[in-house]
Amino acid sequence: MNIDYSKYYWRNSLITLRQPLESDWELVIHNRYDSESRFLFTDEIELPTETESFRKNFVEDITQSKDYLRFAITNNEDKHVGIVHVFGIDEKNGVFGPIGIQINPLDRGMGYATAVYRMLGKYMFSERRMHKWNSEFLEENVGSERLHKKIGFNIEGIRKDMSFHEGRYWNLVLAGITEHQFYENEMLLPIL
Repeated sequence: MNIDYSKYYWRNSLITLRQPLESDWELVIHNRYDSESRFLFTDEIELPTETESFRKNFVEDITQSKDYLRFAITNNEDKHVGIVHVFGIDEKNGVFGPIGIQINPLDRGMGYATAVYRMLGKYMFSERRMHKWNSEFLEENVGSERLHKKIGFNIEGIRKDMSFHEGRYWNLVLAGITEHQFYENEMLLPIL
């Protein structure tokens, strides 16, 4: 089937967001074996997981109602490149975040995470009436720091010694951006 995506909200020049499928578990399980990236993502070294348990947990996660949004990320050749979750949606106060994103190891550095953040920021501010996006990342997570700067986040604080890893403590950087700041920054970025 030939679909015209030219006016589709969930697609830009780099990525498409779609509902995760049960079969996606096979495409994201390899992230479990990238311990350093998982530490930067989850703030811990995860215990070993048996493949079937991972599959069951993944399927349960995408099929049950949760208090967050989740999407599979594909590039525009329909190749699965990652997964993303929007956490902390507070409709009353108009705040959300953080957004947890994992780009598959071989697909990093291609601008996919930036494209996802920009698309979800636009959606949360323009369609969900959010006012503020809160985020956080470990201080030495250079990729996450670069992504947040590109989107226009402001550093709002540092929580000292929040994570213990490799025999030492790591600081947690608190970042935030308002709707107005997001759109101001969007005007400086190339159109996707």
